[in-house]
Amino acid sequence: MKFGKRQYFSLLIIGLLFFGTSSSAWAANKSFIKQVKEEYQNFETKTAANYSNYQKTETKKYEDYNQKESKSFELFADQTKTDASNLEALLKSDLESLEKRFGSNEYASKLRDYKNKINPYFAGSPMHQYSVSINPNYALSLMMQYKNTINQHYAGSPMMQYRTAVNENYAGSPMMKYKNMVNPHYAGSSMSKLKNESNEYYANSILYKYSKGVISQKEASKQWKALLQKESQAIQNTINQSKESINQVESTTLNAILKQKYNSVNEILKQREKTLAAINELRKQYFGESISFESLIPNLGEVNVILNGEWLAFSQPPAILNGTTLVPMRAIFEKLEAEVKWHPQTQSVTANKQNILISLTIDKKTASINGKEVALLFPPKLINGHTMVPLRFVSEAMGAEVKWDAKSETVTIQVP
Repeated sequence: MKFGKRQYFSLLIIGLLFFGTSSSAWAANKSFIKQVKEEYQNFETKTAANYSNYQKTETKKYEDYNQKESKSFELFADQTKTDASNLEALLKSDLESLEKRFGSNEYASKLRDYKNKINPYFAGSPMHQYSVSINPNYALSLMMQYKNTINQHYAGSPMMQYRTAVNENYAGSPMMKYKNMVNPHYAGSSMSKLKNESNEYYANSILYKYSKGVISQKEASKQWKALLQKESQAIQNTINQSKESINQVESTTLNAILKQKYNSVNEILKQREKTLAAINELRKQYFGESISFESLIPNLGEVNVILNGEWLAFSQPPAILNGTTLVPMRAIFEKLEAEVKWHPQTQSVTANKQNILISLTIDKKTASINGKEVALLFPPKLINGHTMVPLRFVSEAMGAEVKWDAKSETVTIQVP
């Protein structure tokens, strides 16, 4: 069949129109695929950055806390070890003096008994009891209980639980669950599903079916948006659960360590007092005189607050700002047996005890006692999320006597 020039040019134009249309259709195909890929990549990049920032922040928070508590323990352990050594030297010297004064046979048994009682290695003696209580390596001692609680390598300890919770490589930890969910290479994760479905070469993916003409662009777009919304929500749910779990472990850890620190320090101080009282009583009974000992003020690397002879532990350590000691609001008011209320709308706190009502407001240099305005040397502050109030003001307002020892950085409060 022969074609004329007119027919030839007609066929050529039709061919050009056909191939032009096909080229435009393919360009549109590539544009949609590129759009989906960019949406996935932007989402993955943003989510990965959020995870990285959170993981670094929480890990540093744990490491800082662990370092702080370890240093606090070491200071107190070293202090009590030195104290025991000084007491041993003092009592040994005293014994030598007594032996010179009371060396006759009638005092021999008394001197022998007294020597045993002041011997830290004589089982059951007062000094042995104190020595045991401060020994971090003596099974179930007060100091060992303190040591184990803050030991990140001690199985089941609060510090280990905190460490594993923020460890992204610890199987089953909240941080690992978060990490895996946003990991595009972790099989079955939401991010992995999004990565695969946005890949036109992944068998039976949304873009694969679209590129093969199995589904239309409209249907592919619909499926992709639905999947992105679904998996984004799944990721957010996992993030929320992981963060909540980590916050819960952190809170539980801090409370457990605070409780153990408070218990160990105060029980050791009581044991020391009991030990020295027993030695003094025996010395007076045998030789007619007592001996004086220096008091022990705990050193844990922070400002000490001692209320009616009891050392107080705070979740947020006391702070000295412009010469004013600030302490956590709720802890000190409760120790002073006052009813305390926090008012978030006005950023203020009120405390009531035996018809004494005081009110303080964050960053305000005036307070009120039973409605009467009083000037403050330094206002209440928010420190690390804790409402910190001036210790001297609130204590004296509640009728307590307050003393400050600059050398040992110790506030002593005596409540009548």
